[in-house]
Amino acid sequence: MTPHFLPLAQLDDRHFVNACRHGIVHLTWGRTTTRFSRDEFRRLAALLEQAADAPPPTSARDGNLRINTRLDEDCELQMGSLVLLLSPGRFREFVKAARDAVDRLEELLTSGVWSTGEPEPAPTSFLERLRQSSFSVN
Repeated sequence: MTPHFLPLAQLDDRHFVNACRHGIVHLTWGRTTTRFSRDEFRRLAALLEQAADAPPPTSARDGNLRINTRLDEDCELQMGSLVLLLSPGRFREFVKAARDAVDRLEELLTSGVWSTGEPEPAPTSFLERLRQSSFSVN
């Protein structure tokens, strides 16, 4: 049976991107997990690339996604009401991880790994469901 969650990219144990068979991309950053539709995550990755390609200072926006970079200062990434402040090095790592995640997502979707409609076993209890969630360290 195909796993419910599959990893797309990982910076370390607390910063990673997973996808689930329901079409959701889960971005875990520290103790927070933000969920995106596949298209929203593709837009985020494209916006990150756009901001990374331009010399700072720069500002890029796509709907409720916004990135501001300043020369030798933290990058501000706003996703709706959530704001991440990233050092220039961490920003570059995140751009690469987002690019890798989109590539891996496309690979998974093309392979048809989630198109079989395999039934998932029902968790036995609420606590069992929490133990099965691999996308967050919380």
